[in-house]
Amino acid sequence: MDTKILEEIGLTNSEIKVYLALLELGSTSKGPLVKKAKIASSKIYEVLDKLIEKGLVSHILKNNVKYFKAAPPRRILDYLKEKKEKISSQEYEFEKLLPLLEKEKEILKGKVDAEIFSGWKGIETVFGDILNILERGDTDYVFGASKGDYPEKTRRFFDKYMNLTYKKGIKIKVIFNEDSRDYYKQSNAIKKHVTVKYLKQTTPSEINIYENKVLILLFSKIPIAIMIKGEETANSFKQYFNAMWGIAKK
Repeated sequence: MDTKILEEIGLTNSEIKVYLALLELGSTSKGPLVKKAKIASSKIYEVLDKLIEKGLVSHILKNNVKYFKAAPPRRILDYLKEKKEKISSQEYEFEKLLPLLEKEKEILKGKVDAEIFSGWKGIETVFGDILNILERGDTDYVFGASKGDYPEKTRRFFDKYMNLTYKKGIKIKVIFNEDSRDYYKQSNAIKKHVTVKYLKQTTPSEINIYENKVLILLFSKIPIAIMIKGEETANSFKQYFNAMWGIAKK
């Protein structure tokens, strides 16, 4: 039986084994259940307690021995509805809390100078910030752009980013390392809004400058992004970019 859907709705592998074993055994004590479910005897009560909390198992006491029984499979639908109602309630409570969190963020805004993000999820977060902050007609300045240690994964990510910036009307001025010329040309992304130049060697990392922020990106096995915030820092990097743009080749 494919039990993937049961995992997706929130049951652990052990809970699934025990529940399915109980469906086959009917009302049973610990011994036969441990044998059927192939669960460690020391762990069985912990798993059963979790299933009881979810309303998927019941128990009775006979001659001082606990007997357990699986709830009908349809009970899983009720469990899902309860989860949905709980999520809706949490969403409502969070919406009430959100203005306070946003206010707190504004208070702390000037106190945070730099943040570090790691992994591809972290990279998605920082580029999501660019897409959220820049408006139609604004420019994302990039230099030191290269293919990184994982060129295909890097290309897929930036092709998606370039298409999103095109849809929003954000311009990109980018200075690639010379060895990335063919790599960029092979990209299938929309490029109408991208102006490109090349330098033999720019920087060992990619740098993005937008609004009052600077992103320093390292595309290694686990990519890292360092976000530096500050008008003065962003302006100094932009001046450096403009100097490099003046000597870079089309």
